Amino acid sequence: MGAWGYGNLENDTVLDWIAELIETDDMSLISESIEFVVEDDDIDADVASIAIGAIEVLAALQDRRGNEEYDEELNDWINEHKGKGKNLLPRAQKALQKIVLDSELKDLWEESESFEEWLKTIKELESRLN
Repeated sequence: MGAWGYGNLENDTVLDWIAELIETDDMSLISESIEFVVEDDDIDADVASIAIGAIEVLAALQDRRGNEEYDEELNDWINEHKGKGKNLLPRAQKALQKIVLDSELKDLWEESESFEEWLKTIKELESRLN
């Protein structure tokens, strides 16, 4: 796991995904990332991490930022697309619930000393979607 912290964007896989996102002009990458989790029964750690990053960005688009730090390019992308993606919120909630219940990412975090902090971060993100 290429994570250096339990934050939603503190992960190499997610940062690579964000680099792709800022090159797009629509919500398709966010939608696809969420759908991969919702539609899959065997959720890979990278797929789950990307979905969490996508949901973090989705929350920011709804003006519901958390404590994550966004770089300038991501901030610009969010400002350009502000308010988009409301229709994705229910699927995003479902994705987070699946990740917390049964995913390789959850299993990896359970083996670490930071599982409770990670879980708290995910629950906080989930609360911002409401």
